[in-house]
Amino acid sequence: MLRIGENRANSSWASVARHANAVEHLAEDLRRVIDGRSLPQLDTNHTPVVEQWFIEKFIVPTLVGFITYPGDSGEHHGQRSSMSFTAPLHLFSLQQGIARSSQRWYRVGHPSPVAEDSLRRWSVDGEF
Repeated sequence: MLRIGENRANSSWASVARHANAVEHLAEDLRRVIDGRSLPQLDTNHTPVVEQWFIEKFIVPTLVGFITYPGDSGEHHGQRSSMSFTAPLHLFSLQQGIARSSQRWYRVGHPSPVAEDSLRRWSVDGEF
């Protein structure tokens, strides 16, 4: 959440610009999905994969799991032994194994044992 015009803890203008760019990229990606009536083919060399995933309800849906970034040893994004979570999700396809957060695309790997229940909580009709 960006904060502007408060006595303390305001976001920097650089933070506002980064957020605007991220949202702009999200909008562009969603427009491509609509225009092409299909989801993109993700480059496995540049798209992180989330293993043992499930969707958590903080206030918005987020993807939780072991996130592996291509070419990254894990030093900067957490080790395999600790779970992490994405920015809020805006698009999710179990069938094609991809998700789009407000920040980037993710490939969806193996689900966790609670994934089915987590999807049910966020589905329109309550079904998996």
